[in-house]
Amino acid sequence: MSNDSLYNLTDDELTLAKTKNSDKNKLGFSLLLKYFQLENHYPKHIKFIDPLMLNTIANQLNMAPSIIDNFDWEGRSTERFRKEIREFIGYREATLNDIHDLKSWLTKNVLPNAIKRSQQIEYSYNYFRENKIEPFTSTELERYVRSAHHEFEQKLFENIYNNLPDDTKSQIDALLAVDNDDDGDIDDNEIENEIKIKFKHIKIDIPGVKLKNVYRAIQKIDCLKKLDLPIELLSVLSIKLIRKYYTRVMAERPYNMREYKSQTRYALFSLFCYFRSQLLTDSLADLFMKLTHQIQTKAESFIDKKILSDVKCVNGKFDILYKLSISALENPTGIIQEKIYPEVGQETLSNLVRELYFKGKWYQTQVHIKMHSLYSHAHRKTLLTLLDAFSLKASLSDSMLLLEAIKIVKIYSDSASEYYPSDINIPVKNVIPNEWHSLVIIKTENGTQQINRINYEISVLQELKRQLNCKMIWIDGAFRYRNPEHDLPRDFNNNREYYYNLLGLPLNVNEFIAPRKMDLHTNLKALNDNIPHNDKVEITNKDGGHIKITPYDPQAEPANIKKLHQAIKNEYGTINLIDMLKESDLQIEFTNLMQSVASRESIPREILQFRILLCLYALGTNTGLKCVSSANESVNYDDLRYVKRRYITVENVRLILVEIINKIIEMRDPRIWGTATTSVACDSKKISVWDQNLMVEWHARYKGRGVMVYWHVDENALCVYAQLKTCSSSEVGAMLKGILQHCTNMDMNQIYTDTHGQSTLAFGVSELLNFDLLPRLKNIYSQKLYYPSSSHKAEYDNLSFILKEPINWKLIENYYDEAVKHIAALKIGTMESDVFVKRFSKDNYQHPVYRAIIEIGKASKTIFLCRYLISEELRIEIHEAQNVVERLNSIMGFIFYGKLGEISTNVKEYQELGIVCLHLLQACMAYVNTLIFQKVLSRPEWQNTLTPEDKRALNVLFHSHINPYGLFPLDLSKRLGIMADTLEAGDQIKGETVREEVVVSQNEEEAA
Repeated sequence: MSNDSLYNLTDDELTLAKTKNSDKNKLGFSLLLKYFQLENHYPKHIKFIDPLMLNTIANQLNMAPSIIDNFDWEGRSTERFRKEIREFIGYREATLNDIHDLKSWLTKNVLPNAIKRSQQIEYSYNYFRENKIEPFTSTELERYVRSAHHEFEQKLFENIYNNLPDDTKSQIDALLAVDNDDDGDIDDNEIENEIKIKFKHIKIDIPGVKLKNVYRAIQKIDCLKKLDLPIELLSVLSIKLIRKYYTRVMAERPYNMREYKSQTRYALFSLFCYFRSQLLTDSLADLFMKLTHQIQTKAESFIDKKILSDVKCVNGKFDILYKLSISALENPTGIIQEKIYPEVGQETLSNLVRELYFKGKWYQTQVHIKMHSLYSHAHRKTLLTLLDAFSLKASLSDSMLLLEAIKIVKIYSDSASEYYPSDINIPVKNVIPNEWHSLVIIKTENGTQQINRINYEISVLQELKRQLNCKMIWIDGAFRYRNPEHDLPRDFNNNREYYYNLLGLPLNVNEFIAPRKMDLHTNLKALNDNIPHNDKVEITNKDGGHIKITPYDPQAEPANIKKLHQAIKNEYGTINLIDMLKESDLQIEFTNLMQSVASRESIPREILQFRILLCLYALGTNTGLKCVSSANESVNYDDLRYVKRRYITVENVRLILVEIINKIIEMRDPRIWGTATTSVACDSKKISVWDQNLMVEWHARYKGRGVMVYWHVDENALCVYAQLKTCSSSEVGAMLKGILQHCTNMDMNQIYTDTHGQSTLAFGVSELLNFDLLPRLKNIYSQKLYYPSSSHKAEYDNLSFILKEPINWKLIENYYDEAVKHIAALKIGTMESDVFVKRFSKDNYQHPVYRAIIEIGKASKTIFLCRYLISEELRIEIHEAQNVVERLNSIMGFIFYGKLGEISTNVKEYQELGIVCLHLLQACMAYVNTLIFQKVLSRPEWQNTLTPEDKRALNVLFHSHINPYGLFPLDLSKRLGIMADTLEAGDQIKGETVREEVVVSQNEEEAA
């Protein structure tokens, strides 16, 4: 529906409006009526009215829009009009009783989810709309929402405080006490001793794999577990609410915490300790997974190098074998030294024997032997210490056997014997992988069997790693490794219809299956008919089915982009990057959205804006706070550190990123950028990071230690979402996270990825989340197709070489509801996407939900492959989209140049903060460049100049006119002269509304 039709008055509304005594009142009444119908509250001024609404209604009334200039928006006539509107649309006026009802509703449905104040206001308006109540004025409503939030928080804190034993309060006081003698370090001779844990130690993540770090982490967890916290009360709180208070406490110092009122202090610190214990347990589990993985990879690497150094590949081995065979046949009774060696040679034969020997089971056996050495001499004590720290749980019978095996490992961990006692029952079946049997179960000379203790431990730990990864076993007290049932929506059975509507899926599984079965048949039939006439695609029987695609011709070079860039540089000269950040804030005012994680703020907003911009620039360019503060005399390093700790959080930066990205999408001229705002391309780039933390890994392809930055980028090179991931973690999980958490106005329904960003599971999830997954497949030659049923197979005779098997629709039918339940958990955020991908992997292939989603994915991937092979345009479109991400990767080094592009911190939160600030600078570049492009291209000399090839190459991250280097003086009084005059009046109103909300929030915090 267009906005014009949205603003039209009905016949009854027109009739009512024409009863007014003047044209001014007729138009004013109509605007009040239509605005209230759309927004559920009244405008205070004409500036809040969309010009399109004003023009549309004025045309319907056959009068000039300028008549409204003299209308009194708060006069007695307006009060009378509001009463008429209430009666006309069936609303009633809000009463004092509604204040209590609104607060109760907010406390129950909104405030527990820890959403922002502006969203709380929107939810309140929806509440009034659903109950047909005319809402309070905006000032009154904001006051009541603040009051409800204050009452909710105080009640929560009071409830937690009342459930804390006095002993726990004393322990909290001890953690927050000052101890100048404790520097937070630990000596090697102290690792067996109990050390004094303080608040500052609890905030530190595990720095690395060293045994003393493991002991320190375990001591911190034990210290937190000794606190008798009200677990039953805390466990029912939403994770967003817990994270909100956790972030507040993480930004505080001990003396700041002691300044809180006792009730607030104990409640906040209890929430912090509850969640911090879970995160530290997750870190220990990550460390366990990394160590067990390293044992195998290091062993394999060692054996590979040994083979390369010890074995010389024998050339012409088949000719040698032929000579050996002839010589042996012709001389069956001859002496080897006389008949064989002259033909082949003893040295050559020896090399051949060794090469062939290395190709058998010997390799795996040697890897296991090396793993034995690495485990027993390097990592055994650390891994067993970690194992003692975990409280492992399971529900499956096979996993219960593994838990029994782990108990035996713990009991005999200090034994000096090579074998376990023969009189105990050692679980082997469904515990020890088959490849370990020969090394674990040793046959003695008398025919009995014994269990090698060290090899049994290794095999049990390897199996535990596999089952932890897919949550067949979980850790009690962890967050990401918690009970998988806690990841799912607790009210799914009672609100099934709500969750199905949230995902846009039918409740009846047959309504889900039938259209997909039809689409699958239609696309297979279309491909089958297309292949004989398709000059670009060939299907052969090579290797049991082979797809060959002829590369497409290169596209034409853009003719006018260089001229456009030169015109921009001639007009605007060189622009400092920090001025682009400043200009974006002066126009969008995003720094007003950055609220303190503390309960109040005291810095004047003008000074705060200046310091926030400097901090954002220092982190986004990686130059650091010291370097930036040295160029601005009005601020020092400590000032910036304070602002960074209180205001510059990942959540705050992501909030302003959403505002900037939405503004860019809103102001884009479709004649230049096109109308599509639904497609994004995904890819990652490696970045160097300090390595004393659990995030950093060795990257097998790029050959170096670091982390990966994963981008979601639209077709015009605007980065919509950025995130950190480890080098070995799944790109599928990162792809899903960006789609689910970007929070912008972009409706991502087409996702372009490379080969690593897709899988059959990803196709299944894309079908259930209703987006189109479009990967660029490197291994397209080996892809297979699935068909609806065996009876249809004969209809696709041209595809016979690449047809594999029919879809198991029965499996989808049986587990459709459970699959939707897990996808709903992804959608609402109770399950993290990387946890989902790890749980439903080949390690857990027997899980019915995994198998059902895989069957859905087979159908979805086959439909995509049919489209991909039929359409060369689609193949070019996917390739173009992936090239856009490469442009973004190239700009990263230009912006993030400080410290040679290396993130110089081991704190995961600060690493992510650097990346989101980098994303923020990219977004500000895109915002200013979009304004510049649109202004230049609106000139007469550029009208209708750009060709389709030019528009395809247009890049909002164009940077030859930008200077990021040198000193960084910030002057808020100087402007670039690039105003967003393309914005409508409604956009300016939105900015004023945001400023009003910020002032209200400041007043509330000062009152607190």
